[in-house]
Amino acid sequence: MNRYGATARNYFRDYLPTRYSQIEDPEEFFQVLGQQIQDQIVDLTPQLAGEDPAGESYLEKVGRLNAAGKQAEELVMADLVYSQTPENDSEELPEETANHYGDLHETIQSIHDLTSSALTEPQEPQEPEIPEDPPTSSR
Repeated sequence: MNRYGATARNYFRDYLPTRYSQIEDPEEFFQVLGQQIQDQIVDLTPQLAGEDPAGESYLEKVGRLNAAGKQAEELVMADLVYSQTPENDSEELPEETANHYGDLHETIQSIHDLTSSALTEPQEPQEPEIPEDPPTSSR
């Protein structure tokens, strides 16, 4: 089972205990789900990364590809895992689990909404702002 399957298993176990208990073979279910998630991330990443801009440096390309990969991960996890409405409130969870996840469903949903709107609305690339006078260190 890959890390996506393990994350989905933990989410189902903690937030969807009834559904989790109804899964006949959890190991196989989350192994397959984890592979589906990984495949969708691999397919979506190049689409989000787009074409290589002219004059892009190696580090800029690495940053763009890493950002696209993380964005794809957020979108796919939100769609396939976190879109499942929790059965219980965080107050009903063990304290350690509630502290770890917090209000995860709402956070993931807001990220999903923002990212989805960013993907559907074309935006012009923005140049980074460079301060006119760089700060000097006082030693």
